[in-house]
Amino acid sequence: MIEKRKKGEVTVMTKTAAQKLIEERRTVRMFKEAPIDTKVLYEVLQSAHHAPFHNKVEPWNVYVFNGDGKQVLLDALEPAFSEASEGQREKVTGRILNAATCMYVTAKHFETDKGNRDALLATATFIQNVQLLLSEREIGMVWRTGGLFDDARLKEMIGAEGETFIGLLQIGKYDTEDIPTPKARQPIDSHLIMFE
Repeated sequence: MIEKRKKGEVTVMTKTAAQKLIEERRTVRMFKEAPIDTKVLYEVLQSAHHAPFHNKVEPWNVYVFNGDGKQVLLDALEPAFSEASEGQREKVTGRILNAATCMYVTAKHFETDKGNRDALLATATFIQNVQLLLSEREIGMVWRTGGLFDDARLKEMIGAEGETFIGLLQIGKYDTEDIPTPKARQPIDSHLIMFE
């Protein structure tokens, strides 16, 4: 509930827990060496799975590489790595190893452009749910959409052939000094047209 209090002539609104969670969420890129229990990941995914969707079935699939399971992802990336520069291989490998968990998120393929667009948007909402739920548990996340991860050979090796790559989520616990400062945001009025 939002409470309104008068402070002089100004109305002050107390923010809800959801408002605070959304506004305080940050993309975290540096993680400390600390495992994440599979049970915690499962609970997060179970709640994130309540994202809205417009098809008869939820359009997302999630491939979770936790702890030592990240080696499976690195092995599946090997064909794409063979065509990448050594610098790119090192950067991607370092990012995967820095995270406690990686989630490879895809959207199922639909027969129509509208179905595929709806699947993409719903899956993005699912990913936002994941990030907010992790943030609530003081677990950081960065959502990557780089080209190496959209490799057909990688998809085949992990069982995601025919699916649309939406993002690789790198997840881990963090030290508070690694939380980035908030980006300056334009006021909503610069993005809003309201008809009343």
